[in-house]
Amino acid sequence: MEMNDLFEFELNEAEGYYSVTHYYGKGEEVVFPAAYEGKPVKTIGDCFSPYNKRIKRVIIPEGYTTIGEQAFFRCKSLKEINFPESLTSIGERAFLGCTELTEIKFPENLTSIGERAFEYCTKLTEIKLPEKLTSIERSVFSDCSGLTEIKLPESLTSIEGYAFFNCIGFKNIKFPEGLTSIGAQAFSDCIGLTEIRFPEGLTSIELGAFSGCEFKEIKLPESLTSIGEGAFSSCQKLAEISVDENNSVFRSVDGVLFDKAMTTLLQFPQGKMGVYSIPEGIISIRSDAFFDDCKLTGISFPQSFLFTGISFPDTLFIIINFPFDNDQLTDITVNEFHPKYCSIDGVLFDKKIKELIIYPKNKDRTNYIVPDGVIIINATAFYGCKRLINIVLPESLKIIDAAAFENCDGFKAITLPMSLQYIGEKAFQYCSNLETVTLSRKTRIGYKAFEGFTGQFVYRD
Repeated sequence: MEMNDLFEFELNEAEGYYSVTHYYGKGEEVVFPAAYEGKPVKTIGDCFSPYNKRIKRVIIPEGYTTIGEQAFFRCKSLKEINFPESLTSIGERAFLGCTELTEIKFPENLTSIGERAFEYCTKLTEIKLPEKLTSIERSVFSDCSGLTEIKLPESLTSIEGYAFFNCIGFKNIKFPEGLTSIGAQAFSDCIGLTEIRFPEGLTSIELGAFSGCEFKEIKLPESLTSIGEGAFSSCQKLAEISVDENNSVFRSVDGVLFDKAMTTLLQFPQGKMGVYSIPEGIISIRSDAFFDDCKLTGISFPQSFLFTGISFPDTLFIIINFPFDNDQLTDITVNEFHPKYCSIDGVLFDKKIKELIIYPKNKDRTNYIVPDGVIIINATAFYGCKRLINIVLPESLKIIDAAAFENCDGFKAITLPMSLQYIGEKAFQYCSNLETVTLSRKTRIGYKAFEGFTGQFVYRD
């Protein structure tokens, strides 16, 4: 290592140039040297001056090719930096947390920007990326909440996970025609994003890529072959999903997304309202198809619908999780010839009425009597049913599964039958108004089954 009054240097003997590796100055402006000891300086080393609260302006001369990892990490006073045209690489987290940085002009020779390089640069408003850039790495501009506009280069082929996560200022974005993949959570929580057009050639949209965005409709291109779970979850205004008719993997019917064979329902637009009848021939529903704030008030299952390969209640929890968090759902009906399921007064049971599977959260009643003969109340069956203030459980009941009555804060008292053998974990968690629970001493109680309960247990034996 060598140094002068302001900088520390390291010689790359093989290549004949210096890297500047540390800063000792105390000024607000840093002017990097073009040369040292008769040799050029070409790179800024890793962790050059992280957490420096004094630096406000950085000037880098021509000849520099690389800015190292965490070079200006959390330099929260940094407002201005000029990049030389010679620069080709910016390292991971190089400017992460530079919250006063307002403007960046990227040089055209830049080919690489490392992961999280500009994460939490909240005052950046506009960005134009250079034409030689082929990939936007993970979380590069994540949480840049001030960004309102970004110009993507035509050379771009991939946008990696979380690249623009929580960039709430975006109104629209134009994807280049060469783009083939959009990574997990890449545009998640970009709540200002109201328009989107996917280019032909795009093959994959990964998990949660556009969750929380506010577009009203989307059209999927012919080339698309993969859509990750939750890719469009929490898009509360989305009312229409259409698919190019030549797509070989997906199709759309009445704005709802299915696989091409019409055996699996993949995505129901959350902005679509009313009652929905699942088409005949559908045998499975993907886990994210009816997400938590879906606006359906009723749903009808066809005779063809089956849960395959997974037993109750896991099937219900994994494959059709929408009823548990859908505050709007008032009614569930099932084709009368269905071999495995039935509904009674809008409540879903197995065909033999031994298992109560789903109770619609928004059903307009305050009292409910569970039918005689029911043995199991499935996991999350009554989760968040705040309208209920009284429930009568049959003496046939043996199991109340996990979270079955969680957040049912209308109950003040509940009597559990002597036949009950087991109460699953979190079954009555956060039933905040519950004052009295009457039960048998023989009933086994799972982990946190009554968490938050401060009332009285009354034993029947």
